[in-house]
Amino acid sequence: MNDPSRTVFTLLALIAAVSAAAEPASSADWPTYRADNRRSGVTPEPLRLPLAPAWTYTTPTPPQMAWTGPAKWDSYANLRRLESMRNFDAAFFVTTVGDSVCFGSSVDDAVHCLDVETGAEKWVFPAGGPVRLPPSWHEGKVYFGSDDGHAYCVDAATGSLVWKRKPSGPETLMVSNGKLISHWPCRTGVLIHDSLAYYGASLLPWEKSYLCAVDARSGDEEGSGRYCVTFEHLTMQGAMLATESRLYLPQGRQRPELFDRATGRSLGGFGGAGQGGVFAVVTRTGEFVSGRGQNHGSGGELRGFDANSRDYFVTFPKARHVLVTDEVAYLSVGTELAGFAWARYIELAKRQTQLQSRRKAIQEQLAKLPEPSRGTAGENLKEELKPIESELAAMPPKMTACYTWRTTADCPHDLILAGNTLFAGGDDRVVAFNAASGKELGSVPVTGRAHGLVAANGRLFASTDRGTIHCFKAAADQ
Repeated sequence: MNDPSRTVFTLLALIAAVSAAAEPASSADWPTYRADNRRSGVTPEPLRLPLAPAWTYTTPTPPQMAWTGPAKWDSYANLRRLESMRNFDAAFFVTTVGDSVCFGSSVDDAVHCLDVETGAEKWVFPAGGPVRLPPSWHEGKVYFGSDDGHAYCVDAATGSLVWKRKPSGPETLMVSNGKLISHWPCRTGVLIHDSLAYYGASLLPWEKSYLCAVDARSGDEEGSGRYCVTFEHLTMQGAMLATESRLYLPQGRQRPELFDRATGRSLGGFGGAGQGGVFAVVTRTGEFVSGRGQNHGSGGELRGFDANSRDYFVTFPKARHVLVTDEVAYLSVGTELAGFAWARYIELAKRQTQLQSRRKAIQEQLAKLPEPSRGTAGENLKEELKPIESELAAMPPKMTACYTWRTTADCPHDLILAGNTLFAGGDDRVVAFNAASGKELGSVPVTGRAHGLVAANGRLFASTDRGTIHCFKAAADQ
């Protein structure tokens, strides 16, 4: 039998593959964390395979994470093998534009700029504390935040300071991981949108937090669309996301929060208490997917919501990464990688959630009816349940049919899409897969766990938990 969703997916994948083959390899930058402000992890630029090492940059000390990882075990729920909910700085993630590659360091508290051809250092800018997220590039400038509480803007060519801002003002610093840091470190990165720079400064839920928007060129805090708003009970950490009208802030162990981009006004959170994690993506089709770790849950998960209404519609158990194009999605779950028809799957997931909600409401109504006198009201409710139960029973096979391929892939640390090739980060290697079929295309060796992958300007970059940054090029170009 022909599966319509499989046919559509295959046609789309073939069109993408033919288009990529017909066009010469284009050069595309990777100017911010996970390529864009939606944190898609997707670039149209294909990389020519096989790849070969071009250079490796090695730091003397591995990244010094702000949080050392999950607890050894959850005594409340008696669970082990927990997933970290705050591993936003497990590697020296890079961004790259033109002939330069930049990364922030949690070891020497600086931003480094390397030559893309050789890996040689071009300049270093020292901040006053660890830099935990990669810089953002915009109009010849580099933007980043530091644990010293400042957001910075420096010249991309020279590394000279353009401006820096600290919303919390003068303070007595505190000791964290052997270093002096602000009570309000900037651990959201600095996001650039419409010539405005957005960042958060936050750490402890019992202290206030700051959400700021300033002029990207000058750092000016006054003017249209600029603000510094304070909040209570937030712990902003992890890369901020943005659309035309919204800002999205991960919070580690707390649920992500949504804000109006024009004013900084809070619009509420996604999910319930403890549904945190620092992985997040906003799809172009209007979904917000976030998570990975979970309070009192051992396997981790990703949860899907409407990006504007915040309505929940799906959970991907044990999932670590999802990439979403307009029609197709790719999911990393444990030791498996899969491709599926996104729009159809989400349509079914939303319907399933609606049915489950209605079933729960009816069951609660039934439970409230006194047993001896349920009578006609009870029978009517039971009759209403029957088609709901029938439709729910048919949902799992329909959702499974959305998947067009699954393959074994013990590469859980990162996932990106470059052209028609998926790159997955594993232990001591990065593996390439054909996005249309899931077929493994080859791998390259790295030192450590490959947490940060970037594809740009004909190169693949892999940042690992050992402090290494590997650069690969097409073997034919070496």
